[in-house]
Amino acid sequence: MLNFDQIQVGDEAELTHLLTRSDVQAFATLTGDFNPLHLDEAFARRTLFRKPVVYGMLSASFISTMIGMLLPGNGALWTGQTLEFLQPAFVGDTLRVVARVKHKSPAMRAVALEVVITNQYGQRLIVGQSTVKVLELKDEEKPVETEATKTVLVTGGSRGIGAATARRLASDGHALVVNYAHAAGEAEGVVAEITQGGGRAIAVQADIAREKDVESLFAAVEKAFGPIQAVVHCAAPASMLRPFDDLDWEAVQQQLEVQLKGAFNCAKAALPRLVEAQSGSLVFIGSIAADGVPPAQQTDYVVAKSALAALARCLAVEYGPKGIRVNVVAPGMTQTDRIAPLPDKAKMLTRMQTPLRRLAEPVDIADVVAFLLSPGARHITGETIRVCGGGVML
Repeated sequence: MLNFDQIQVGDEAELTHLLTRSDVQAFATLTGDFNPLHLDEAFARRTLFRKPVVYGMLSASFISTMIGMLLPGNGALWTGQTLEFLQPAFVGDTLRVVARVKHKSPAMRAVALEVVITNQYGQRLIVGQSTVKVLELKDEEKPVETEATKTVLVTGGSRGIGAATARRLASDGHALVVNYAHAAGEAEGVVAEITQGGGRAIAVQADIAREKDVESLFAAVEKAFGPIQAVVHCAAPASMLRPFDDLDWEAVQQQLEVQLKGAFNCAKAALPRLVEAQSGSLVFIGSIAADGVPPAQQTDYVVAKSALAALARCLAVEYGPKGIRVNVVAPGMTQTDRIAPLPDKAKMLTRMQTPLRRLAEPVDIADVVAFLLSPGARHITGETIRVCGGGVML
């Protein structure tokens, strides 16, 4: 089959066919048209033709052969035809079918063919115009993700949700790379806990807001465990309640650098590897703060989490056809160091407004991340899964 882009106005193809008595008989049997003009020599001698005439549509049927086998070729769909029968054909004639591209419509992926059928004497028997749609073949379906264990990078894996996620994924048999920016001791502690439990893990320092650091991080991953198969982006800088009047751009920039640019850099490094494997997952830790009415005095944090969710959806759309899944896990208020500065009253109020009447624990979020990396989530992408005890319902 010709590539549609390769077809040009003026392109030609031709075929020939020797008409036989068996062709005529087969056509009559197939169509149920037993007109004696085509089959009975005695009857035909009484006509001006003096011998049986080949069915006009039998001769024209070779246009289908032209379209399906030569121009455009296999998979082309014949959508319209005009025909003018100028002279009859007879058994023993050699048909010559010539098609020429008269018009091409890229928008419709269609071509118009000028068709001429002649006999061995060059006499025109049939002329007409065919319209043909050139079908766009879909890529073969990607293999269903079935691999149970993976090499997983967890950014911000030294504490809180990141550390809980690393431990949880290690319990499923994944090989873990615990990324940290500053907390080396805590990261090594997470690794020690995993390895003592029989798991595989290493700690790697990198500022994921810096492209070169991310390159070195991925090199360390591949040296330790081979190609990366999943990234869980948990890294987030500390934030504090701050009225907009007191907020400077540097605070917003810091959140964007780690949360958004960090995700961007990790995706840039991971996606070529995942595309080559035709499978893999990215999971970003978002926040229900990006939903509905945002919490007061957290503009920097909310802006970064909202942008992170938008990035995930864009990547899911672009890389889904390549076998890559991208999702967001959005916790509600979770018992981590981040909420330590909040007044107890605020925590209690959130707890009482949550249908499940408790704040999330880091392992609650880690369990959902583990599910998204499992074969059971193989048809989930572009989603935000909220882990908030029902605090937000959409």
